[in-house]
Amino acid sequence: MPEFDYHGVSVAYDHAGSGDPILFLHNIGGDRRIWEHQTRALAATNSVYALDLFGYGDSDSPTGGYTVENYVRMLAEFIEAHGLTDVTLVGNCFGSALSLLYARRNPQNVRALVLCSPLTAATLRPTPTGWTARAAATIPLHSLAGAIRLPGLAAGLVVREQLGPRGRGMSASTFAGLRDRWSEPRRLLAPAAIARDLPSLAVLDDFRPFPGFPPITTIWGAKNHILSAAAGARLNATLRPTRAIELPDCGHLVMLEEPETVTGAIRSATRTALAG
Repeated sequence: MPEFDYHGVSVAYDHAGSGDPILFLHNIGGDRRIWEHQTRALAATNSVYALDLFGYGDSDSPTGGYTVENYVRMLAEFIEAHGLTDVTLVGNCFGSALSLLYARRNPQNVRALVLCSPLTAATLRPTPTGWTARAAATIPLHSLAGAIRLPGLAAGLVVREQLGPRGRGMSASTFAGLRDRWSEPRRLLAPAAIARDLPSLAVLDDFRPFPGFPPITTIWGAKNHILSAAAGARLNATLRPTRAIELPDCGHLVMLEEPETVTGAIRSATRTALAG
């Protein structure tokens, strides 16, 4: 497993294949393994990278630095260090937000964006997750979260909340893997710490892509309980994606719930952008 040194913080990632680059970014509470189906399929034609954001998976969990700006800077430095140009950025939730923020600053370096359940202030605000994030931002939960370990039963409920009807029929081993990741030590540190900075994502609710901006594909699960799919539809009105996909029986983890559709959308976005 290769690692990227981000100012003394080890960032784990997977790399496979060769060709035009595709870079995958996970959601808050997730890790790079949510993209295994997509990276395995696309490595046959592309150079694929999947990162563990610091605080997640096999990356380091520093005591501080959990801000939107710091994550965007980490993404920019990773791309620069690996000489990636004309890259397709694929994100879920927070990973989508980071992808869009990076592309706003570096549109010339991005071929296409595939944004699964993009996190913004508006898509988060009306949900129970949004209420929890606002509560976490007002009290020093991040100082305790590093010492708290989520019990297996509670971790299972967290995962179930992320899934739509289609996802709840996934294999027991896949579900257990997701549940076990949530119950890992220090897993709550990064989500609790980043909660106070999530209002800064309001800039994405007002963002309108300018001429020459990379083409956008959005993918939403209609049964998403983590973010608001209705707010996502309003976001589409300003982002004006070239393709907007809604998966009626999926929730927040569309790449696991309907993997072939998501893989096909990424492949299509990359090829369409190249043709354009």
